[in-house]
Amino acid sequence: MELTEDQKKRRQGFLDWDAEHRLPASVEDYRFRRVDRQEGRIYHAFSYVSDSTGWEVKALFDEETMDYMVKTDFRLFVMTDIELITGDFETYKTSVERLLEKNMRRELIDRKISVVVAGRAFTRWDWSAALPEAIGPYRRMVDPGRPLLGLNGSYIIAVYEWAEKERGIVFFYNMYRDEYYAEMSAEKIPVIIHQYDAKTVSALEGLIRRHLAKDLDWLTEMTPES
Repeated sequence: MELTEDQKKRRQGFLDWDAEHRLPASVEDYRFRRVDRQEGRIYHAFSYVSDSTGWEVKALFDEETMDYMVKTDFRLFVMTDIELITGDFETYKTSVERLLEKNMRRELIDRKISVVVAGRAFTRWDWSAALPEAIGPYRRMVDPGRPLLGLNGSYIIAVYEWAEKERGIVFFYNMYRDEYYAEMSAEKIPVIIHQYDAKTVSALEGLIRRHLAKDLDWLTEMTPES
């Protein structure tokens, strides 16, 4: 597609930024790659891709908000690094060079749990029997031993994903409401569910044992329109 003059200028700014040498070649198993691709309103400049999970940390510009930002694509969901959003390119470059590796290590590698949560809730749960490594074509990508910090006080405590079909289920714990819930997704289309809503981890485990296998079977067979 033909780029507009503004798009060409933004692209050239990213290309002139020697990110390959200003940023580390890898952060643990996340490896730097130059993308240089315009997709609709979004210009993808470069990213770090995990060898083990395929998760991708993307540096991009979004014409809808006119912001430079960094997003992590977990396939079933995407999270934005709120420390790395700005409308000014020079500020963006400085912030990315200073914070990106540190933030990736904190959020993706170390995954430390807030002191507000540590020692209670899912952190004391012996989840191994309830959450097997795989269920049919679905692989457990996240477990309560190494949760991901989500938005608005939530932790992503478990994820099962069929990566080839972009289908799966995500389990959350919200530390402000002290409750558990889950969401399903099929080809980027959310599937609203409530059968895992629970106030305690023991109640959540019971619901997982009762529903998870059959829910994943249903998700395997469903069409996005159903």
